[in-house]
Amino acid sequence: MPDRSAHLGSSEWREAFEKRLRLQAKLHRLTRFRALAASEPRFIDGNRCIYLVDGQDHLAWMLAAIASARRRVDLEMYIVRADEVGALVRDALANAAGRGVVVRFMYDSIGSGELTHDFLEPMRVAGVHLVEFHPFAPWRLRIGRLGRKQSWEPNHRDHRKLLVCDVPLDWATAAADGAPKPLPPDADPTPYGPSAVLAITGGRNIAEEYLGLPPGGGQWRDSGLVVLGPVGRVLGEMFDAMWVHAAGPVVEAPPLDSPAMGTCAILPLGSQPGHINLLQWAMARVATSTVRELRISCAYFIPSLRWRRALHAVAKRTNACKVVIPLHNDIPVVAAASRHFLGALLRGGVEIYRYAREVLHDKTIVYDRAVTLIGSSNVDQRSFRLNYELSLLIVGGGLAEIVAQFHERDIEGSEPYTLAAWKARPWWGRLHDWFWSLFRNQL
Repeated sequence: MPDRSAHLGSSEWREAFEKRLRLQAKLHRLTRFRALAASEPRFIDGNRCIYLVDGQDHLAWMLAAIASARRRVDLEMYIVRADEVGALVRDALANAAGRGVVVRFMYDSIGSGELTHDFLEPMRVAGVHLVEFHPFAPWRLRIGRLGRKQSWEPNHRDHRKLLVCDVPLDWATAAADGAPKPLPPDADPTPYGPSAVLAITGGRNIAEEYLGLPPGGGQWRDSGLVVLGPVGRVLGEMFDAMWVHAAGPVVEAPPLDSPAMGTCAILPLGSQPGHINLLQWAMARVATSTVRELRISCAYFIPSLRWRRALHAVAKRTNACKVVIPLHNDIPVVAAASRHFLGALLRGGVEIYRYAREVLHDKTIVYDRAVTLIGSSNVDQRSFRLNYELSLLIVGGGLAEIVAQFHERDIEGSEPYTLAAWKARPWWGRLHDWFWSLFRNQL
């Protein structure tokens, strides 16, 4: 294939990949009356990436960034729980709004279903702009622009996890070189020097098990990413598109801009429900270009026929296609449906490992230790057909090597799953797995 003629991650490969991706994006837009693409998909140069293995570090970055924001904070989240961690983030948003920052908070109706009016009230009082994405209860639909109501689509969920804010450039540089610390409480971040854009994304939600507990003490295994640089402006535009799509209140959000801050080239990939999915196409397409190894860490792994064929081809070509999935899945029926398809992968030479240390919620892919994908999307049909997802395809900055090293560490804490073990399941176990595989498009 033309993509494979160039070294993965090289400028030649990036150019060829972007060209094909834009053609796919045009087809994607033709099939949708309301396409959410904010701009043509392309790699944005000049970014710095910080990989967050520990959820407590992830929370520290979020709180420090919100506390240091100058004019704008955007938060989009699938799960926000009304626990101690949720209260910390809520209060940080309220404090930012109280000092005049434009704060917008979008949460999914199903994922954040336990949020009550009393829990959200401090944000409303402080002036935070709120929108509930696709309310499960139709009577809570907002009246949108031009009198149009939000569409009631209870099975289409906003699974994205994204924080975007503008921060002082000096603060961002210092935080990236050390531990992130908010500006002093009496410091006004508004008038001091140039700004940078900071974004935080990945697979983590806002809840105790993701951000509040220590590693080995109940924290789920997941990944986060701090991004500093020009790509933050594009991520802000993607948030704007989702805000309008959710019929959020009209808010004049300050523009975002940032100087180059690193050497990473990043391609943001957003998706929306439908049968032609740009994110799935891109994820699978990069796999066709791998020549050394492919590493996948996935919490909910129910690969489609297209993905099974792609993984077979990679395993045959590289003899190094490694997939890490949970030993103890937090959604047992997903584990059952996933298990039904593992036999075909094992026969094709794919190595399967079941992570045993904590609950695995990770969603990362490393291609040839040159290109990394981190975000909210699993390798399953719910992510590709029913959810709104956001992932970043990253080249350079040494990130792929760092993520691959942690992936290898996860393999050391996993149990290999063999074809013999898969075949040894009792007949009722096979029947159970087959039954739940029938619902793979909804799980």
